[in-house]
Amino acid sequence: MKILVAYDGSVNADNALSEAIVLAEKFKGSIIVLNVAWERSDDDSRHLFRSAEKKLKKAEVKYKLRVERSEYPPRRIIRVAMDEACDLIAIGSRGHGVSKAWLLGSVSSRVIEEAPCPVLVVK
Repeated sequence: MKILVAYDGSVNADNALSEAIVLAEKFKGSIIVLNVAWERSDDDSRHLFRSAEKKLKKAEVKYKLRVERSEYPPRRIIRVAMDEACDLIAIGSRGHGVSKAWLLGSVSSRVIEEAPCPVLVVK
């Protein structure tokens, strides 16, 4: 099982990562943690992934960290899920922080509508 986690550092995204880890452990799967941002430096990305990577290493789950640039995050999330042949997308119900476009849940709503695979939305 290959799971894509849309990750923006918010509490809900962190919860989605936790759920993905449980599933990856249970089904011997792997996780791709994806951050989609309009503009972000490599230092910002490393800082954002610090907490996520700590959880992934502790769980001893196979994973990749990936940063993509896009003005329309839902499209990029869906594209990565298709390109990577993901079996599941895990996403927080709402985002926050630097990625203000994630704020109103519009990203998770659009991903649910257009995803090529099941979507797990986590609060």
